[in-house]
Amino acid sequence: MQPYNYITLKPDYYTFLASNGFEYHCYFYDFSFPFSDYPRIASKVFGFNLELKSKPEISHSKGLDKRIAQTVVTILKEFLNIRKNAVVYICDNSDKREKARFHKFTNWFMKYDDGSFIQLKGILHTGNTYVLNAMLIHRDNEFLNDFIEAYQVLTGAYTKPGDDEMENILNDDGW
Repeated sequence: MQPYNYITLKPDYYTFLASNGFEYHCYFYDFSFPFSDYPRIASKVFGFNLELKSKPEISHSKGLDKRIAQTVVTILKEFLNIRKNAVVYICDNSDKREKARFHKFTNWFMKYDDGSFIQLKGILHTGNTYVLNAMLIHRDNEFLNDFIEAYQVLTGAYTKPGDDEMENILNDDGW
């Protein structure tokens, strides 16, 4: 099974058409702001988004299309093979389907991973909202340890001694 052919519309912006007529756009965007305390890597962190841009009025969809996952992972791998960038995927929670998105995305990547990439998974707690996310890094990235450390701090993997729950320490003035 091969990924769908995709077109690069502009740097870091791709589109492809699935066999059911659905048009998808995949793109990377600047995600340096959350990593601003890490100037060595901030400019190398990108967000990733997958959008369904259009679908036909009548779809001949016959269930799960595995080529969509394969195409998205191929685009991500191409971007990460540069070996200097990291990608953060944040699951949209506006429709309460973020858990399904997170599960689908992380499973896509695990299924098509050839061992060249590391996937870190996290949950950001902001007020009463939980934001599911993942960071992808090429295993041979020269900044691998810097990305991992920054991601762990930002997602709250580091906690103060004695804490019972994982709080994001950047939101805690007492740290």
